[in-house]
Amino acid sequence: MTHPGPFEVTERDRLDAHRPGEDWLDEHGFYTCRRWTASQEGDRGFDTAYLVGRSPHDGRTGGLVPFHTADGGDSNPLYNEATLLGRAPGVQVLAGSRTGYDNRVLLDPALDGADRTALLSALCDRLLDRAEERGAGHVSWWYLPEAAARELATLPGVATTAAPCLPTAVLRPRGDGLDAHVAALPASRRSLVRRDLKRLAAAGYRSRTVPADPAALETYAPLVVQVQVRHGEELTEEGAVRYLRRCLSLGGPAAEGAGTPDDVVVTEVLDPTGRPVAFALGIVHGRGLHMRVFGCDYDGGHGGHGEYFEATVYGPLRHALERGLDEVHLGVTSYRAKSLRGAELRPRQTLFMSRSDRRPPAPAPDWSFLGDDGRFLAGASSEVLPC
Repeated sequence: MTHPGPFEVTERDRLDAHRPGEDWLDEHGFYTCRRWTASQEGDRGFDTAYLVGRSPHDGRTGGLVPFHTADGGDSNPLYNEATLLGRAPGVQVLAGSRTGYDNRVLLDPALDGADRTALLSALCDRLLDRAEERGAGHVSWWYLPEAAARELATLPGVATTAAPCLPTAVLRPRGDGLDAHVAALPASRRSLVRRDLKRLAAAGYRSRTVPADPAALETYAPLVVQVQVRHGEELTEEGAVRYLRRCLSLGGPAAEGAGTPDDVVVTEVLDPTGRPVAFALGIVHGRGLHMRVFGCDYDGGHGGHGEYFEATVYGPLRHALERGLDEVHLGVTSYRAKSLRGAELRPRQTLFMSRSDRRPPAPAPDWSFLGDDGRFLAGASSEVLPC
């Protein structure tokens, strides 16, 4: 075992989302919290394990590095090294969060500088050992904030290369209600938002945000399928229900019958008859609302009155303002549309790490498959980044 200061590095294959003394693991962000991380265990094609820095004296956890191994990588190009390297390594080892768009280095905030560096260095040393044992010459950390990427890059004994990856779009509520929020936007954004809201109302549509109801998932599933088909993806209604149930399970104690009952919320867009024709599901974590899935009844002739923005932006924004939340996380893609409606784009990096005596891969990113988003990012300027 490695002994960085008062900690030793061990390994385990499962993460207990309720383990006492590890609450700080939920404070770094939704996409690195214990519930989200543990939900990835058992995903087809991936082997997930955890490196843990723990005090041998009192059992206190000081650091955690999840890592995920797959032959050929993820089928989603937003998490596959082939997108950034121009080739697909036979074995890929992803460190930290494997899905989501906000990876972090998971160290106890109470650690001082020397212990923090020593523990992180020991965890990465063991991580590179595990990658080599699995046939990978490097590991990749996706969607890191720039500060986290710099901290990893300055560790002794490692070599790194970095590549920009997709930024994440975030709305910050302004004022004490939607009218005040809109009034605080720059003039160009303000007029567009007001046109969106008027168009929806003129068509007789309205929205409501309610706690997610397990009994309603089969109603939402066909709407999710239609969105996936529109983007060229295959998904069955049964698969959509399974995914929605998985989202429901991520809502903290409420999913188990205790705690806050509205950690998982749904913004429904109702047509003039009161029928839900579009929806978006979001999960509240800490002071943020994280939007996860959108569905729309395109086959029924809906989607042309601003239902997408009402479900994914304006409805969640109203909910965040009512609850006093600080942020609405809109994820990746559709950047121009989100930026024009007041979202800021937060840059993220992917860091490739190897041992110092081995050259890490040279990134050659190719986001051309994103179409308009790829072209938008290639020309992004301070005008839209951030708003």
